[in-house]
Amino acid sequence: MEHRHGPVVDIGATTVLEFIDRERAAHPHAPAVHEQGRVVSYAELDQLADTVMGRLIGKHGIGPSDTVAIAGRAGIEFTAAVLGTLRAGAAYLPIDITYPRQRIEQIVRAGDAGLIAFTQGVDLLLERDAPRSGSTTLESLLAAPDEVESAPVRPAMGPADPAYVIFTSGSTGEPKGIVQTHRCLANFVAWQVAESGLGRGRRVLQSAPLSFDVSVQEMFYTLASGGCLYVPDKDVKSDVRALVDFIIEARIEVVDFPQSLIETIMLLPTNFRHAPALRHIVSAGEVVRITPALEELLEQRPELTIHNHYGPAENHMVASHSISSPRGNIESLPPVGSLIWNTYVHILDESGRPVADGEIGEVYIGGDGVARGYTDPVLTRSAFVPDPFRPGSRLYRTKDRGSWRPDGIVELHGRMDDLIKIRGYSVEPREVEAHVTRLPGVRSGAVFGVRRPGGAMELQAAVVGEPRSTVELRRSLLAVLPDYMVPVRWWLVEDFPFSPNGKLNRGALPGPAARPLPAVRC
Repeated sequence: MEHRHGPVVDIGATTVLEFIDRERAAHPHAPAVHEQGRVVSYAELDQLADTVMGRLIGKHGIGPSDTVAIAGRAGIEFTAAVLGTLRAGAAYLPIDITYPRQRIEQIVRAGDAGLIAFTQGVDLLLERDAPRSGSTTLESLLAAPDEVESAPVRPAMGPADPAYVIFTSGSTGEPKGIVQTHRCLANFVAWQVAESGLGRGRRVLQSAPLSFDVSVQEMFYTLASGGCLYVPDKDVKSDVRALVDFIIEARIEVVDFPQSLIETIMLLPTNFRHAPALRHIVSAGEVVRITPALEELLEQRPELTIHNHYGPAENHMVASHSISSPRGNIESLPPVGSLIWNTYVHILDESGRPVADGEIGEVYIGGDGVARGYTDPVLTRSAFVPDPFRPGSRLYRTKDRGSWRPDGIVELHGRMDDLIKIRGYSVEPREVEAHVTRLPGVRSGAVFGVRRPGGAMELQAAVVGEPRSTVELRRSLLAVLPDYMVPVRWWLVEDFPFSPNGKLNRGALPGPAARPLPAVRC
């Protein structure tokens, strides 16, 4: 079969801002964003976003084709800054302020932002790295406008214009930026509101790191469906027990967690069983497994649904599969599901021919979700390819191995490359290795993933040489990489295993002669 296509639907909007405007008009006084000690309504959030838009356009000259880097914590100010940036016609680039300075510098440089807006307290971290148009604070963008300031008119935006830029791990040794469009954002949000089963007016937890594309889904699904975004403090986010308590006390109805966090929560004495308001658990970024504990939860709570979402950041959302007791479809390894609106998939063999049902090939994705590309044109040309079956269209080459079931549902069968998923994040081993091999005492290094008994992946490293202790190695890497990209276990080896074709055999690491590296130097 040449391809399979999700439903073709006219979503009735060019940008997601139109959906949010409709919700503000329908119920202006409903709560939109809730953080500790403060709640803003849709009308109040609208005013804040307009203020940001006015400052960006009038004071900083931001407009269409620009990118604004936003460095702050989730909450009212960040949400207003994102909406104001989109209203100004620009794309937003979220900066995780917990990242090491070197990582932030790489992202700012590669993202070519026209402005950095940062929350007070991190100005020393970013101010001297400000790009061509300088920097400002979120507080100054959000300050009450002067009487002389006039509200600018929103510039026109097209569906192919950039909406946001998300950076992920890159195989070249540096992070890669994905430039996603308004077409993609509006399409998957429209589908999620109308078709996913999540419903409208929900109390939604925002807990995903802002640099992770799940945060895009949390924010825009909520605001486009008349819901309220609940943002816990950073101390609550970092403590899984406190996070569960927050879900219970705030009567959260929708959460979006990677599989590893879901399984961790189910091991706690207080878990999802004790959250009576919870209706939907969305999971993306890792292989979804219905463990015995989750199966029991679904049997006990027929009103609860687990949603398996599939989509690389280069498409954001591709397919979905909803699992619940009333559906009678509880299975230990559920498929990634049916295609969402305006999306199509080819599964092709090595010669570029479509595979038959049940046969395994490489997954290529087309339709409204395909990103403009990467910030690096060379990477764009290798991953975003012409659609041989639809002249003028493009496909994203996922490197996922997949097959079709006879009912049109996609099943995945691992990767064709070395990409590793850690806590939902994509980690390119070669980027980590580029830093490992620069560490004192390390002559060469290899990074690999090991599946823990619970099913989650753990990042480990094997090194040749006379390295420092594990503690020192991790400390050095944490100065340049996010914590999820730093191996948690280290091995000392004499050499690395290779396959007959001369490539590193990561599956055989660390090898039978490997010795665990001590935590401290002896």
